[in-house]
Amino acid sequence: MSASGKLYLIALCGGGDRPTETLGGRTPFEAAFTPHLDRLAADGRNGLLEIIGEDIPPESDSGAMALLGYDPAVYYTGRGPLEGYGNRYWDPEGYSVAFRINFASLNQATGRLDRRTSRDLTDEEMQRLVTEIVERVRLDHDIDVRLTGWGRHRGILAFTSRTRPLSGEVSNTDPGFVKKGPFGMPVREHSNRPLSAEAMVDDGAARLVASLVNTFVEQSAKVLEASEINARRIAEGRKPANILLVRDGGHLLPNLPPATARISMYGQVPAERGLARLIGAEFTTAKVAPGQAESDFYTRLLPLLLADPADVVFAHIKGPDEPGHDNQPEEKVRAIADIDAHLVGPLRAALGPADVLVVTCDHATPCAAGIHTADHVPLAVVGPGVAPDAVTEFGEAAASRGDLPVRRASELMPWLARVRGRG
Repeated sequence: MSASGKLYLIALCGGGDRPTETLGGRTPFEAAFTPHLDRLAADGRNGLLEIIGEDIPPESDSGAMALLGYDPAVYYTGRGPLEGYGNRYWDPEGYSVAFRINFASLNQATGRLDRRTSRDLTDEEMQRLVTEIVERVRLDHDIDVRLTGWGRHRGILAFTSRTRPLSGEVSNTDPGFVKKGPFGMPVREHSNRPLSAEAMVDDGAARLVASLVNTFVEQSAKVLEASEINARRIAEGRKPANILLVRDGGHLLPNLPPATARISMYGQVPAERGLARLIGAEFTTAKVAPGQAESDFYTRLLPLLLADPADVVFAHIKGPDEPGHDNQPEEKVRAIADIDAHLVGPLRAALGPADVLVVTCDHATPCAAGIHTADHVPLAVVGPGVAPDAVTEFGEAAASRGDLPVRRASELMPWLARVRGRG
């Protein structure tokens, strides 16, 4: 049993949702069998959190930033810079710009675009395609190109130069997101065609990067079209990964004050690794392996969380997000129930009397929307100094009746520090 007085902050990726007819007018949190989350709510204090702002749907990186006490409305500079910095695609001696990408599938005959290539790219296929692109695409001689793929359809694209300024003020080629300031805003009803990158400011560095993006996308599409990997996928009745969608570029890193406590982060995305590096936190990649049951992953993750020496242990748990994107409310219910049974319950049982446990979400991914939204998300906190309220179950409607004196995610850590007598 831990007696270290740690703070455990569990962020259930995309867990927040809306009542759905499929679940009898309940949200997935409300429909799932969650005795441990309900006990946490009953023993602690509850509320609904606004992650960033009323009209700003968070990503996992900006959601984590907010939950760790850094207001994205103040500090965030875009998904691309955090992704690139997290993967060490950043040149401190020159100029850098980085983007989030998707390996997508475009049917030239019908014009239908699958932005995520049905999410069935294997790690081996992904790495082969990345290698082919890197070996065959050539840009200007003074532009260094970095490309990586991860998580089935996701990736990072970065350009660096020692001689020419580069700007991330360019529009997305991914029609599913529109760039507004540093934020990528999801578009539910979007074009079925990739877009061309355009400079968003009257600036030579932005025009250069827009040209680089368009050239890279065009050349890489030719490489992907000729790839044996895609020929095999087509023969097997699967969609080819034949186009890269580029979004959320940036050329500035967020200027974040270093964390005042020892923080350890467990997550899946390179942007979280970048965030950890910027604030001086430790980062551990923790994700379900191919073919691994989620219950087994949680069982193996638990002792790592408990043994971590940090003052604050932050864990980003992916399970509920993809069912939200795919409009699968029953699957989202199952994912939440697995987390309750195999992570929240055992973690709560192992904590010591001085420990604090928070369970919330980094953002909402309502099944009916299929995209991240700015919906407020439920939060429950239990530990010394936290007076219970009248809430007895974990979920959106119940949390709205709680009396947690925190309304925005970036206010959570300062409040917890005061409650724990450390601020």
